[in-house]
Amino acid sequence: MSDRRNILVVDDDEINRMVVRVLMERRNYRVLEAASGPEALDLVKDETFDVVLMDLSMPGMDGLETTRCIRSHDASSQLPVVALTAHTSHTEQKMCLEAGMNAVLRKPFDSEQVDRLLGLLDHTTKGPDA
Repeated sequence: MSDRRNILVVDDDEINRMVVRVLMERRNYRVLEAASGPEALDLVKDETFDVVLMDLSMPGMDGLETTRCIRSHDASSQLPVVALTAHTSHTEQKMCLEAGMNAVLRKPFDSEQVDRLLGLLDHTTKGPDA
């Protein structure tokens, strides 16, 4: 069994997805991409992910609505979802958490921020002895 983790990157911008994919593949993640909320929901139903990195501003179904839909399904209710956003206000961060997101990663972000966040998520999803 591989210890390679699965990540879903959800963003309507192809370049943003590519940047995140490259960054995550360097950390030994297997990366799948979705360009929309509905596409992300289909993938979450069919695949098992360790974390979802979710853009907030997408046409149609935005990241908040997509996260609420993910949370409404028992099988994915505990799946860590991290907002990827350029929005930094306290109100927007609060909206992310209220929608069921676990954390907010502000764009542009660097590899150290990603490593810290993934370490925290690993710790909280696997327990303190992991």
